[in-house]
Order: sequence, then C-alpha cells, then structure tokens
Amino acid sequence: MPFTSAKTTDLADAIVVGAGLTGLSCAHALRQRGLRVLVLEAGKGVGGVVGTMETGGFLFESGPNTVPSGATHIREAAESLGIANQLITSKPEAKRRYLFKDGGLHELPASPRAFLSTPLLSGSAKRRIASEPLRKYVPLPAGSPEPTFEAFLTERIGQEATRTLAGAFVRGVYAAEIEELGSKSAFPRLAALCEEHGGLIRGMFARGRAAKKARKAGATPPPGPRTSPTDLISFTGGFGVLTDAYQRALKDSVSLSTPILEIDRGPGGWRAVLDGGEALSCRELVLAIPAPAAHRLMSMCAPERLDINALHRIDHAAVTAVHLGLEGAPLPPGFGFLVPPDEAARRDPRTPRVLGTLFVSNIFDGRAPSGTTSITAMFRGGDVADLVGDDLVDRAVVELEKALLGYEAMTPTAPVRKTRPRVVASRVQRWTNVIPRYAPGHAAAMENLVAKVERALPGLHLAGSYVGGVSVDDRVRAGAETAGRIAERLAHLSELRNSSSISDGSSSATDRGAAS
Repeated sequence: MPFTSAKTTDLADAIVVGAGLTGLSCAHALRQRGLRVLVLEAGKGVGGVVGTMETGGFLFESGPNTVPSGATHIREAAESLGIANQLITSKPEAKRRYLFKDGGLHELPASPRAFLSTPLLSGSAKRRIASEPLRKYVPLPAGSPEPTFEAFLTERIGQEATRTLAGAFVRGVYAAEIEELGSKSAFPRLAALCEEHGGLIRGMFARGRAAKKARKAGATPPPGPRTSPTDLISFTGGFGVLTDAYQRALKDSVSLSTPILEIDRGPGGWRAVLDGGEALSCRELVLAIPAPAAHRLMSMCAPERLDINALHRIDHAAVTAVHLGLEGAPLPPGFGFLVPPDEAARRDPRTPRVLGTLFVSNIFDGRAPSGTTSITAMFRGGDVADLVGDDLVDRAVVELEKALLGYEAMTPTAPVRKTRPRVVASRVQRWTNVIPRYAPGHAAAMENLVAKVERALPGLHLAGSYVGGVSVDDRVRAGAETAGRIAERLAHLSELRNSSSISDGSSSATDRGAAS
C-alpha cells in the first residue's frame, strides 16, 4: 500500500526509489545503522527481476536461479536476515554443463583429460589455450580505448575458443554477444586477474592458491553451508525467500504501487513527488532503478552543466523466459546448456533457437514434484515477440527436443524416450530493459557520471544495475555500499539516535524504520 500523508510528514533520512534487490539491500543496511528510510516501488511486489513463482508444485525463478558458492554478500545478507539456515547447495550433477554444437549436446570439459578429448575445439584451438601461460599478458598503454571482451580473449586463447566457449558463457550472463561487451567493464575481476599475474591461467591458479592458503590459515567460513568452489547456492524456496525476508525486515518502510512522477531539491535535501501529487522529503535520495527510469527522473532536476545522457545511451537486453514443468522428459544430468554464437549453426535446423536452457530440477532439490522435471528456456525477446501463450510454450518444447536429440546422438547410454515431453505446468516471463549492456567504455563513463552527480547533486545516489555489476551478489553488495556512503554523510544522526535509544532503555526498531 502507498504511504499516507500522516505517515510521511517528517523528513526521512533516506528515500530509496526501487524495491529491487539493490534497493532492498540498501534500505536494510540503512535501517541497521539506525537511519529512517522509505522504499518507494512502482510495482506491486518487491525484488524486481528476482523472485520465485509456484505453479502446480513447481518452483520457477522469475530471474536468476543460482549464485556461486563464493557469493559472500548473499551469504552475509542471509545471516543478517536470519535465513542463512535456508541456504542450500546445488546437486552434484549440476557441475556438468553442456554446449550445443554441430548437432550434438557436448559436455564442457572439467579436467585436463576431458579438455584434450573434447570435440568442442579443434587441435589448434586446444594448443592455443595450452600455450596461454607461456605468453605474458601486456596491458594496453594508458589512455587506450577499452577492447571488447572478444578482442581481449582472442589475444589470450584464440578466436575459436573465444567464440565457442566464452561466446556461449556471455549469452548466459548478459544475454548479449561477446563483441558487444567491454573487457574491463563487463568482467573487471577477470581483467584484473590477467593484468596482475600476467595471464588468465596464471591468474586463476594464483587465485586458487590464495583461497587454499586462506582456508589453511583458518579463515572464518562464510555463513551458510560448507561448499566447494564449483558449487552453486540458493534458498530452499528459491530467491523469493531472500526478497521476502528483506520485506519483513523493512516492515512498514516499503510502499508498493507508488510510482514517482518527479524528484527535485527540497528543504533539507530532496523531494520525491508521488503519482497523487504528494511530496515526500528526505536528506538522501537513492535511485535504485533501471537507467531509463533514472534518466527520466534526473532530467527534471539536473542542471544544464550536468550531462546525464550516458544513462540514455546504455543498451539493454530483452529476454523471454519460458518455464516448463514436464512429464516424460528425462533430462541429461547437468545444469543445462548454452548455444554458442555461430550464425552458420543457427541456420542448421538441428540447432535450438534459444540462448540457453536451464535444467532447473537438476540443480536444486524441491524444484519439481517427484516423477517430473522442469526447465527454463531463455530466448532473445525479439526472437519470440510474435509468439504468445501455447505457441510460445510449444516453441520451448520443440527447442528442448532438439537438445535431447543432440544429447542422445552423443550419449549411447542416454535413456530412451518413448513419448514427447508433456507440459503439466508453465509460466512465461517477458523482460525488457532487463540487463544493461556493459559495452566498451561503460565502466569509465559510469564512474565519470557518478562523480559529476556527487558534485552537482549532493545527496543523490545512482545505484541501478548499470553500476557495480549485474550479478545477484553484485546487487546486494552495491546496495550495502550505497548505504555505507549515506551513513557516513549522516553519521551524526545515527549516533544521536543510538545514544538516545540507550539512555531511555528502548530498542525501537519500528520507530527507526518509519518516517513519522
């Protein structure tokens, strides 16, 4: 429910626009610091693209399905919200992943022996990868344009491996093509690892040694289950457990169905004008919303000298996810498959017309009723824009059958399917402007914009997924870091309220979270 004027007469310490994962993380961290925060969300629910849907006993994720076991920010958030006991580890079979190539579903090599024998790469491509540690990486001169991720990797491991392996991986993360992304903007940790250690493989070995050394030194393990580096984690009931926990913790500080018409400077800080004309005042204002929405609001208050068009220029992916609960569809043992960006292969009728498909019921327990399986097929939005309802579901089944045939062609021991997969549950999720494209120069442009906003519009914070990374763990971290910067600016208020709470013997968490 939207806030009433009776609840919002006082100046809030911070207003967070957007109740996606970033906004929730930010607001929760602010409340933990004793600051009064309001969260305004235009939609009917929290979480943004992150959430869990139940259909006929199947659990489907509206957005991301997993995070790596090393996602420390997710683990720490779960601990602070009291739900770390609901973190779960992926099944052993989820370690196996596939690429669809040349009419077959091929398992990605997970060992040196498998790498030598895989048909995914030619002998020359394998030799190019094997020689990578011997060729010291030389960073580009300072001031050089940022290379694409494709150009960066091609220099290290060759064009064939880059297009086949990394090209498919990029589709799974950004729903984009590898030539569209910047090397440092889209994968800053990988680029830094390469620069620091003189190569990709050198860097990966160094990272592994550092992690092993930390474990031997008795480093405190993160909250949640003990895992291996290749495990994945989620929650017993999906990522909706996380977003629901944030909403409970924030209590009456969240207002749904509350679109913002405009923002401007006001007495003591900022004002957010609601759809009904009511204006809410705050000291600090956080825009945890997509770039197009942030650009619209900022264009109303930005001075002429502040160029915010960098927000307008960000391209975004459009993705359609088709979730299916199935009978009679034994899935290959593994996480799922991706399709490399090979235009010739796309013209082959055997090749699935999907970015990739997750074998959801293979990844975590409790995602499908006994005797059934479930998948999520990911399409480019434009590829299926003309399909609706049953036609879109049928398309997803057809693409799955291509993958199953490809698996059977490569695996003589594959179970024999006697019938076509039968759909017993389905959900379709269409996302537009869902994943910002971190093109070459993106990170530098956003860093420059954030710095200019801090100078020209103090107290306004940009926290959408176009800054700080697109992963679930990145968004939780970005929200908490934004809260940290706000807390530093308002440290005097937090200290004053904490001392007052101690002196009168109260611990009024609800009062701290309300604006009244």
